[in-house]
Amino acid sequence: MTAPPERELLLDALLTDHGQAGPYEAFRRLRETCPALLTRSGVLVLSRYDDCAAALRDRRLGKADESLGFGLGDIPETLQRQAMHRFRHTMLFRNPPDHHRLRTLVADVFTPRHVEELRPQVISQIDRLLDAMDGQAVADIITDLALPLPVNVIGDLLGVPPIDRAAAAPLVSALVASLEPGADAAALTRACAAEDQLARYFADLLATKRTHPAEDLLSRLAAARGADALDDEECVGTAILLFAAGFETTTNLIGNGVAALLAHPGQMNLLRSRPDLAGAAVEELLRYDAPVQTNGRTVLAPTRLAGIDLHPGQVVLTLLGAANRDPARFHNPNTLDITRTGTTPLSFGAGLHFCLGAPLARLEGTELFPRLVTRFPDLALAAEPRWRTGMSFRGLSNLKVATR
Repeated sequence: MTAPPERELLLDALLTDHGQAGPYEAFRRLRETCPALLTRSGVLVLSRYDDCAAALRDRRLGKADESLGFGLGDIPETLQRQAMHRFRHTMLFRNPPDHHRLRTLVADVFTPRHVEELRPQVISQIDRLLDAMDGQAVADIITDLALPLPVNVIGDLLGVPPIDRAAAAPLVSALVASLEPGADAAALTRACAAEDQLARYFADLLATKRTHPAEDLLSRLAAARGADALDDEECVGTAILLFAAGFETTTNLIGNGVAALLAHPGQMNLLRSRPDLAGAAVEELLRYDAPVQTNGRTVLAPTRLAGIDLHPGQVVLTLLGAANRDPARFHNPNTLDITRTGTTPLSFGAGLHFCLGAPLARLEGTELFPRLVTRFPDLALAAEPRWRTGMSFRGLSNLKVATR
C-alpha cells in the first residue's frame, strides 16, 4: 500500500534547499507518521533505526543502476549513468563475487591495525594546519582544516602528488553531486566533465606507477596480477573512488562536528577538559549530524522489510539521518551528548557495503577535535554557517570562526 500524498510531501521537502539545510524535523515526522513509506513510484523509504539496519545487512538487497538516484526527483537517468560510469566499475556498485574481489585488494590498508600506524602522520598534519590557523583572527574551518586534512592524508596513502591534490578535490565534489537524489541536468553535466578529467588524470598516474612504483596504494593497484588484477576501467574507477571517499565524508564529519560543538558550548568545554572522550565524541557527532544521510539498495531477490513485501528491481532508501535520531534506539536523540555510551550510528552504513575508510575517518576526527578546541579556547562562530545543497551528503560550504 502506497503512502498518502501528504506523506510524500515530507519526502519532497527533503529535496528542497530549506529541507536540506535542516532535515531533522522532516525526518521526525516521517519516522512518526510513516516509518516505512512506499512511494507511488515503488521506492520504499525507511526511517527507523532497526528497519534501516536490517535493510543494509540484508543480502537479498544489493547495488544496481536502479539505486543510483533512488527513484526520487526528476533525474535524467541516462545522463546520471554517464556521470557515474566509472563508479559503476567499483565496489561501490558491485555485488558478490565482484564486490569481494574489488574490496579485498585494498581492504587491508584500511584496517584499524594499519590505520593506527598512520596516527603520527595524521597528528603532524593536524598540528601544521592548526599552526596556520593560529595566525588568522578569522578562519574557515572547511577550507583551512576540514578539507586539506583528509585530502592530504588520503593523498599520501594513495600516492597522489601534493601538487595535484588541490585541483582534483573540486572535481571530486562535482562528481559526488551526481549521487544526489534530484540532481539536475546541469549538475550531471558538470559531473560528466569532472569524471572525464579525473579518469584521464588517474589513468596517467597509474601508468606512471606501473613503470615507477612506490610504497603507496596506487602502485599496488597498478601492479596487481592474476586473479587479483583489475581491468583498466576497474583500476581507474577504484582510484577515483578511494580518493573521493577518502576525504568527502571526513570533510563533512569535521565541518558538521565543529558546527555542532560551537552550537553546544557545554559539550565543547567538556571535550576540552576531557580529551579522553574524543572517541565517544566522534561517534556522537557522527550520530548527531551524519555526513552521509541516505543509502540506497536495490532488491535482488524477493524479501520483506518493515512489513512490506518487495520484489526484485524495487529500490529501498534508508534515511540514516533519521535512523540516527530514532528515540527507540537512542535516549534523548536530539541532544548532543559526548558522554553517550553504546553509540552505534549508521553513518558509515552497515553490512557488506560498510564504509571501508571508517577507521581512518574516526582516527582523523579523534585526533582533530580535542586539539582544535584546546588550541583555540575562545573559538566562536564568525558568520552564519552555509550548508551545501544535497539530501545524501550533508556538509557545509563554509564555516567561518573567530579564533580569538
